[in-house]
Amino acid sequence: MVYRLIGEREGMKPPRQLVENDTPEGHQNLLRSEWREFAAFAWDKYLSEGRGAVVVNLRRGKLSGSRLQVPTSYVAEESPRLAKLGGWPGEEIAQIVRQYDPEQEVLFLFLRLDGEVFHYLVSDELTPPQAHREEADRRQSNP
Repeated sequence: MVYRLIGEREGMKPPRQLVENDTPEGHQNLLRSEWREFAAFAWDKYLSEGRGAVVVNLRRGKLSGSRLQVPTSYVAEESPRLAKLGGWPGEEIAQIVRQYDPEQEVLFLFLRLDGEVFHYLVSDELTPPQAHREEADRRQSNP
């Protein structure tokens, strides 16, 4: 199964920086550089929506000045959004959603430019709950 989002712009060439970063190494670099924010976001969404995955939509990425912007969202298990997408892109991912430890791990789905979906189950010394607390503290001290 391939996720295809309604309104996807056919025939438009993606920015070079996006193409260069749509590799496993590029995905992992993004995850490392943005871990604190991703982990905090995932924990917040887990608390409010339940188990799910952070979806990094490279297909909708764009260049804003010199900065690459890539839409990121959360899709929860048994949510209307998941139903609208037609379910998880495979049984392996569905099983990971049911079994991952949200206090330690975040499941990422990368919607690649070529139509494929890559997934990563990521953990770090900074756990999602810790990242969430640190982000909340940071926002309070920098309103």
